[in-house]
Amino acid sequence: MKSSVSFTATLLLVAASAPASAAMAGETSTAPSGTYCGQLSSAGVLSDAETHFETAADGTVVGKYVFSDQGHSVDGELAETGDDGDSSDLTRSFMWRDKYGYGQLFVTFTPDFSEFVGKWNAGGSEFLPWDGHRCHQAIS
Repeated sequence: MKSSVSFTATLLLVAASAPASAAMAGETSTAPSGTYCGQLSSAGVLSDAETHFETAADGTVVGKYVFSDQGHSVDGELAETGDDGDSSDLTRSFMWRDKYGYGQLFVTFTPDFSEFVGKWNAGGSEFLPWDGHRCHQAIS
């Protein structure tokens, strides 16, 4: 468990130090990269969530997420397991992992990658919603 926490902390630090890119207001992207603000369903409650995607050196998409669970932040990580084979790269599948376990996440992005609609499960259980839209942060 300690190595999982260390890996997640390292992933969060690397992502936090990455330069801002196409997530700026008015820009579009051709890849699912950047931070998305949205919600996911956990324990029967829709919780605010931030999901961050970036492309790894091998071309796969990896990420991290954080959501609120009864006032406490829960951090997790995402690893791409494939796309749906439609050649558009808009629908992708991931494995999620956090302190509660792991499971599948299926995500469909809009053509400009400004939003996604997803569904997740925990190994055979029913699918629950997980969505997001690009977070726009003010430039100071």
